[in-house]
Amino acid sequence: MPTERPNYRFITGFTGLRALAVICVLLYHFNPTIFSGGYLGVPVFLTLSGYLVTDHLLNEYHTTGQFHYGHFWYKRLKRLYPTLIVMLLATASYITFFQRNLLANLWQSILTNLTYVYNWFEIANGQSYFQKFAGSESPFTHLWTLSIEGQFYLIWPLIVLFLLRWFKNRRQSNRSVLIMALLLSLGSSLLMALLFHPGVDPSRVYYGTDTRMFSLLLGAGFAVLWPSKHVLAHPNRHQRRFFALVGGLGIGGMALIILTVGAQSAFLYRSGMFLFSVLTLLAMWAMIAITGMWNRALTNPVFNWIGSRSYEIYVYQLPVFVFFGDKVPNLAAHQWLYAGIEVALILVISELSYRYVEVPFSHYDYRSALRRLSAFFTQITFRRALLAFILVCGSVGVIQSTTVDPKVANHSPLAKHIQKNSKQEQQYNQKLAQQIKSGKKVQRTSTDAAKIQKDGLTKAQLKQAQQLSGSAVGDSVMLAGRDELQKIFPQLYIDAQVSRQPDAAIASLKAMESQGLLGKNIIIGLGTNGAIKPETLSEVCQIAGPNRHIFWINNHIPSQPWQNQNNELLQKTQQKQPHFYVIDWNDYVAKHPDWLYDDQAHPNQAGSPKYATFIAKQVLQHAVK
Repeated sequence: MPTERPNYRFITGFTGLRALAVICVLLYHFNPTIFSGGYLGVPVFLTLSGYLVTDHLLNEYHTTGQFHYGHFWYKRLKRLYPTLIVMLLATASYITFFQRNLLANLWQSILTNLTYVYNWFEIANGQSYFQKFAGSESPFTHLWTLSIEGQFYLIWPLIVLFLLRWFKNRRQSNRSVLIMALLLSLGSSLLMALLFHPGVDPSRVYYGTDTRMFSLLLGAGFAVLWPSKHVLAHPNRHQRRFFALVGGLGIGGMALIILTVGAQSAFLYRSGMFLFSVLTLLAMWAMIAITGMWNRALTNPVFNWIGSRSYEIYVYQLPVFVFFGDKVPNLAAHQWLYAGIEVALILVISELSYRYVEVPFSHYDYRSALRRLSAFFTQITFRRALLAFILVCGSVGVIQSTTVDPKVANHSPLAKHIQKNSKQEQQYNQKLAQQIKSGKKVQRTSTDAAKIQKDGLTKAQLKQAQQLSGSAVGDSVMLAGRDELQKIFPQLYIDAQVSRQPDAAIASLKAMESQGLLGKNIIIGLGTNGAIKPETLSEVCQIAGPNRHIFWINNHIPSQPWQNQNNELLQKTQQKQPHFYVIDWNDYVAKHPDWLYDDQAHPNQAGSPKYATFIAKQVLQHAVK
């Protein structure tokens, strides 16, 4: 039985890879319009974790004949838990003092994060990763990935240990680990593809351990194929060229997907993310096999600093973005200035956390914690006083959150308004679809007609709107104004859903076209939750063809940096496409902020009639009969 101590190799290029990954994630959360693929930094973290954990386990087991599962967890908790606890309590403290509307579910969010099941809590509560509004977005949304890693740390070592002990022969045991990792990885990727449905918010697929573990398992399988100890000390010219090519293919392929694939792309969920993880492995392979160009390229002081603090940068970035956006709602007006301030805040907080929380607590001897506890209070320093303040204030917020009924808190006036309209939409559309197919006409009531006239439409416009044939696709903003819009256009088939990205219009329009529900006039209200792409607009115009008119309601979301970019793109499209019209809701409602809910995006009860009437007037000027 081997008894010598294992020797672990530190690969400097991995730190650089972590730096690139966290930079991508940071850029994505800053502006998903420009950096639409930045979310793919997460699979890089997962693939690296899968590789390093499995490599560590196999190295220790084959060297010493055993693996100390308890010690393995103890070391991870020492490094990861202090930063996580301080971040959760610091965030809870801020919420307690400055953003109490987020108290609902606070204690559940903290508890599920500490037990590494937060991703399933997000799924159970229908928390979307893709709908973002200042003041209401959770500052914990991004922590789903820590829970998946925690679950992996808990279960995978036990599976590997079982296989290693079941198969006594080293080659057979390693092969069994490899086969298990590959089978589970392929199964996870297949499940992701099966559960993904175009046009539907993919948050369930995005958060699920079952649908995301393939990145971890691919890394785990590669640790069997090419352990970190396997380094070519004196590579020849052909080997250097080969691994330069492998690394280039990996890094280049990763960059291509990051720059071209959006977070709700069908390709992403139907093999794209799996392919990205494989490309990450190629980049890693080049760094493991030789200390060549790719390892050197990713080894520099800047990447070393960012990579070593990537955990802190990752956990603190979203709270800063959320809280800053709540206090500075007009981000679209000065996005680069505000971005610089946000990034500076994140880096400063991360450095303080790394220096005064992660490093000291990761070396702390917790066996003498009780003895040192008295010294903590007798020898007060600024750091200790600050940590104590965060602990007390955060705990107060957590306790207060237990008195907040999530069901009541989640039924804000805006939430109730949207839920009511969503239910009415489903009921109305079922009946409307049958009537359209049978050729029957839906008549509005005299009460509705009288109210609409009071809101500003003439009898002639009402008559024209009554006969209008068309459809509408939108997100929660349209859903908030759907009731009034439907009364004006009783023949209009409206498909509006929360958390929708602009490219969801394509699947929705195709579905309505196949069912004969598209009509001659198409109204679109998308762009609230992310960037509108030129190719999306091109495909929408193709679906509409030359005999239909498209009316796209532009975006009023001053809390998000993509507002102006979306609206500028829509204006350019109007100039190029003869049957494409922009409804300038942004300019109209900017003069009437009292028509909107507190998020300054959704029309309220007073604004919904204004929203619907304004759209109707613009549509009726150019509508196809």
